[in-house]
Amino acid sequence: MASIDLSQDKLVFDDEFANLSLNSSSNPTGTWSTTFQWGGRTLSSNGEQEFYIDPSYNNLGVNPFSINNGGGLTITAQPASAAVKAADGGLPYTSGLLTTANSFSQTYGYFEMSAKLPAGKGLWPAFWLLDTSGKWPPEIDIMEMLGNQPTTDYTTLHTGTGNTALGKANTVANTTTGFHTYGVDWEPNTTTFYFDGQAVFSEPTPADMHSPMYMLVNLAVGGSWPGSPDSSTHFPAGMEVQYVRAYASPNTIANVNNSAAAVKGGTAGAAPASTSFGGGTGSTGTATGTPTDSTHTATGTGTATGTTTGTSTGSTHTVTGTGTGTGTTTGTSTDS
Repeated sequence: MASIDLSQDKLVFDDEFANLSLNSSSNPTGTWSTTFQWGGRTLSSNGEQEFYIDPSYNNLGVNPFSINNGGGLTITAQPASAAVKAADGGLPYTSGLLTTANSFSQTYGYFEMSAKLPAGKGLWPAFWLLDTSGKWPPEIDIMEMLGNQPTTDYTTLHTGTGNTALGKANTVANTTTGFHTYGVDWEPNTTTFYFDGQAVFSEPTPADMHSPMYMLVNLAVGGSWPGSPDSSTHFPAGMEVQYVRAYASPNTIANVNNSAAAVKGGTAGAAPASTSFGGGTGSTGTATGTPTDSTHTATGTGTATGTTTGTSTGSTHTVTGTGTGTGTTTGTSTDS
């Protein structure tokens, strides 16, 4: 199959994890949420044994996320302490989940992660997409790997059309000994999966996959599919992520409800439910601003009345949206 061609696409989301922007009550415009959209912290329907914890959970002091020297994120799974088990319903492992359910989604486009995956029976790293409406299916599994099958990359479309899973187990290079890229080009007619930029599987896009979807990155432990860890599984086990990116293709429909988009560690200023975007004075067209600590460009198409000012703490980032409305976002920005 062919190599990925991004010449007509535009980078709209890029987190290279110079830092980790977590969405919380104290940081409502943070990029990554640490629970499922419905608030869950495990998938008991799969028989999973992990509890997706975060640094603020019940003040237990367990943080599954760490930023590596030079950038990049590690999600760590490890046995739960007695105190954590008492708080999590007895699940034997802690691990981490990150989603953009509250910050970024779009309809169609190319989504990619670069990662080095952990080896060991019972480990189940994944990179996937879910519908923003909360309905299931649909689901696009860009990558799933079982820790005792390090040369198999599972790519799957879960669709309610016929209640089927359309997928392929792709034989690839060892995913646990180095970094590889995992991507999907989701378009109106065809959805194609990529490993290291090479297409490995393609299917016609199902009828129920034409609505905005958001990204998830997680390291599950145990379950009916991977089985339980055994003596060959070494803990702590880490999933190392170099970056997560999303591109808008010519077919992409941006979700104007995005509250933030992380690019190379930065977070855009929040926009109201209108065509106002962080970084400049908003009306129909393009607004460009240069804050004191980074550079960003925001593009909006439609009619908007008001002034938008954003604060950024990272590097170059882009926010794109389409819509009509009136609103004002306040913050701090120094425009050139």
